[in-house]
Amino acid sequence: MISRALPRRALATFAGLALIAAGALTVLPASAASHMLPAGAQTPTPTATAVATPTPTPTPTPAPSKRFTTVGTPTVSGTTTVGRTLTAVRGTWSPTPSTFRYQWLRGGSAIAGATSATYVATAADADQVLSVRVTASRTGYVTTSATSSGRTILRAFTASPAPVITGTVAVGRTVTATHEAWGPSPVALTYQWYRAGSAIAGATAASYKLTSADAGKAVSVRLKGVKTGYTSVTRSSAAVTVPRVLTVPSRVALSGTPAVGSTLTASPGTWGPSPVTLRYQWLRDGASIPGATAKTYKLVAADAGHEVSVRIGGSKSGYTSVSRTSATVDVKWAFTSAPTPTVSGSVAAGRTLTAVIGTWSPTPNLGYQWRVDGAVVAGATSSTWRVPEWAAGRAVTVTVTATKSGYLTVTRTSVKRTASWSLGNVLRPGIPMRAGTYIASPNGTYRFTVQGDGNVVLSRSGTPLRTTRTTGTAAPVLLLREDGALAVYSTRDGRAAWGSGTNGYAVAGLTLDDNGQLRLVEVDGLSTWTGKKLPAYSDASAAGSGVPGKYGWAFPIRPSATMTTYSGHSGDDFAARTGTPVYAMRGGTVTVQEIWITSGCPSWAPNNTRQKQVLVKTTIDGTEFVLTYAHLSAFSVKNGQTVKAGQKIGEVGSTGCSTGPHLHLGVKVDGVAKLLYPRDLLLGASY
Repeated sequence: MISRALPRRALATFAGLALIAAGALTVLPASAASHMLPAGAQTPTPTATAVATPTPTPTPTPAPSKRFTTVGTPTVSGTTTVGRTLTAVRGTWSPTPSTFRYQWLRGGSAIAGATSATYVATAADADQVLSVRVTASRTGYVTTSATSSGRTILRAFTASPAPVITGTVAVGRTVTATHEAWGPSPVALTYQWYRAGSAIAGATAASYKLTSADAGKAVSVRLKGVKTGYTSVTRSSAAVTVPRVLTVPSRVALSGTPAVGSTLTASPGTWGPSPVTLRYQWLRDGASIPGATAKTYKLVAADAGHEVSVRIGGSKSGYTSVSRTSATVDVKWAFTSAPTPTVSGSVAAGRTLTAVIGTWSPTPNLGYQWRVDGAVVAGATSSTWRVPEWAAGRAVTVTVTATKSGYLTVTRTSVKRTASWSLGNVLRPGIPMRAGTYIASPNGTYRFTVQGDGNVVLSRSGTPLRTTRTTGTAAPVLLLREDGALAVYSTRDGRAAWGSGTNGYAVAGLTLDDNGQLRLVEVDGLSTWTGKKLPAYSDASAAGSGVPGKYGWAFPIRPSATMTTYSGHSGDDFAARTGTPVYAMRGGTVTVQEIWITSGCPSWAPNNTRQKQVLVKTTIDGTEFVLTYAHLSAFSVKNGQTVKAGQKIGEVGSTGCSTGPHLHLGVKVDGVAKLLYPRDLLLGASY
């Protein structure tokens, strides 16, 4: 420190020396120099002598006083795994800094040289916490730093292969996610299956059974690996498209005779959606038969003793191919000769018939079965058979079955032969006489029979003589009971319509002789009852002997027709061309009608015209019959007119509720419909 006692001149001199020492020599004007003197000092006389003056000291720059209004919050983006690149995200600053500087930190300490916005994590960073410090600068603002939160750097798997879907890709089949080993071992692996990019609920196993919901969709699987200290990794497989499912029959079949030399035909059923390409492969004992790839296959000698089936495969683009295999057939040899048997003998009650088999080759073992109207006759299993009385008027056949080891069993049935309607001239106790069957006098002149309308008639050469007057009995039968009673019954309701009143007699039978005497004969030869007790026949409404018909009923259509009936139908239908004549089955009073059918007409039957129909009413033995002839195209009678049996009453048509030209004929008995049908009165579906 300079002493205050030091003279001012000395101070000035010292100051000058200081300026000189600083290397600044300045010639100051007098005015300038005067400013350097203390107050009150006398200004020296200026001289021309150069004087050294010091350089002024620079004024210090003022410290920045502004601060950033918004300081960004830095973050670290990227996968925090060794070898992966991390990026510093500065955050939002305000106002915008002019420059940013970066410093990456490991465990809070700066990493040498890591001063860019990105940083590649190294092995030294494994298990360490990395962060980044961002420093922002702007003129006039306080330089400010902010540090991100830390992120732990994990190791990377040394192996993380993607899965591959293996297995048959089809609905109902199981596919599996297969892959190579992940490392370092052990690695916890989890699975998730996807359908069209969406996770399938519950499908989290290595395998997955494809369902109908997958049909037509892309299916994939994602594999995720997890291990402590390592970054979790997810790998996805390539997607596979699941084919749609064909609509296939539950089973396929084959048809044909399974014998060598015969041809089998495959029946594939319905496959869809159409078109579906079908392929055939015939199998012998389950193995493919070379070249047998057609829909049909002719059995050869090699098939004998083996099982043959057919496998049918269906294919269509975008759909899973499917195959179905038929049931097997056991192929055998065929008989080289297998003739149809014939029936030899008179087919009549009490007569014996013989089955004529012809020549079979090779010789088989034969079995026999006699049938009546197609039904098996119990116990009738020999080559001969005695025709029982109850078979009268019915169709008789014999069936022969041939068997031989290694050969196809063959069944042959003879043509039908109708047993005589005649029961001879005696009706034995316990033998029912059905409608149409009869006993006749030995000379054939007289007959005693049950008619389809329930009347029992004694006739001579077709002309009725006497009757039980039981007309209207449904499904009638005449029975000579074991107790001696002769009676007429309705087999439909069991009602007794007439009885002889001979209960308690030991009768041998009902006989008819050449004189027309009808007698119920006791075992001792006495007559208990005779036909004279029957009332004389007096039915004027019946058809005469010259009118085509049966049992007093004329045929409605001539010369023949076929009747058709349906469940619940109120009569029988006779198909015929429009204009075919229609005749009255019985005489009576006519009612002519043209009516609209207002109910009961099905939607498939046209009903656009009035129905033309004729009703004929007659009374027989106190029973009222009304026959309705419907769907006519024209009338041949007038309302209230009286007609005879066999008289033309109209022509076939298709009026009213009808699908085509035909005659509908219904019968009411005392106002009750469906009690009798034309087929009952005429005995059969055709005549």
